[in-house]
Amino acid sequence: MSHTVRGYLRSLGAPITLVSVALVFAVTACGAPQAGQASSSATTPANAQSTQAPAFDLTVAGHARQVIDFLVAASGNKPVLRVEVTPTAANITYLEDDQAHTIGYANGHISPVDSTVKYINQAQFKPSGFNIDNVGELFEKAGEISGSRQQQDLQINEYNQGVVLMTVTTTPETSTVFFRPDGSIVNKLDFSTADGMREGLSDTVQGASRVEQVVIKPDSLSADVRTDAATIQRRTRQRALPSITSNIKDSSDPGTFDPALIDPGLIARLEQTLPATVGRTPSTSVTVTIAQRAGQRVPSMYFQFSGAEVVTTMAGDVIAK
Repeated sequence: MSHTVRGYLRSLGAPITLVSVALVFAVTACGAPQAGQASSSATTPANAQSTQAPAFDLTVAGHARQVIDFLVAASGNKPVLRVEVTPTAANITYLEDDQAHTIGYANGHISPVDSTVKYINQAQFKPSGFNIDNVGELFEKAGEISGSRQQQDLQINEYNQGVVLMTVTTTPETSTVFFRPDGSIVNKLDFSTADGMREGLSDTVQGASRVEQVVIKPDSLSADVRTDAATIQRRTRQRALPSITSNIKDSSDPGTFDPALIDPGLIARLEQTLPATVGRTPSTSVTVTIAQRAGQRVPSMYFQFSGAEVVTTMAGDVIAK
């Protein structure tokens, strides 16, 4: 048992044994039913689920939150790198002395677990900032999307460049379902629709007041946000995946504009109507670039399809070339 866990238990005045850890948890978990006797090792990994109903079902509203809060306290409130929850078990991986350590709850016991995580500068986070108040509901939503509810496993960890998200996977593996920290689903998007563009913009603009460029393609939407004089951060949202970020070295100085000027409903309509204005049939492959290019005082929209390009104002009026 780690020194951190020992110290926390001593602060509660508890003898340091696995059985006493279970009792401490039962008392601390705010009315939670006391777990039964362990049927296997207390270091059972979180993804090893029992075929029997668990003594303390973590899919019940409030239960996962109680367990994770207790594990965080038992770690000494150290920075957390990963959280994992199944219906029967949970663990957290935390950072101490630049080393990853894991502590878990399973079969009525709290104890250290051999960590499979190596610390390589992953993002640190507070589990309290993630909506795990009803893991059963998250599992239900994920099951509807993936088509499977077999051995569901929820994890919270870094997804890309400091962005921490929740995921639910299954065994056998199906499609991974992503959740934002507030518990909302990262939907599969259709970027030819206003709703798809709107969610894609929210996921990429991320509250930035100015952008240099937005590009909408059939399978992705990206926004360029300048982070310093020599760097652009390109945030790209693909149809079925959360946004990813790449840093691009760029010292140019194009104009920037307020992304609130973008009207997804208007763009969706123009994608349908503009091809006919240049003798093209409606296309399912339209790329829209929104930018304020050199010499312009306001941004314009550039629609490309079937070898043609039509340029409009932000209000949708065609600009003659």
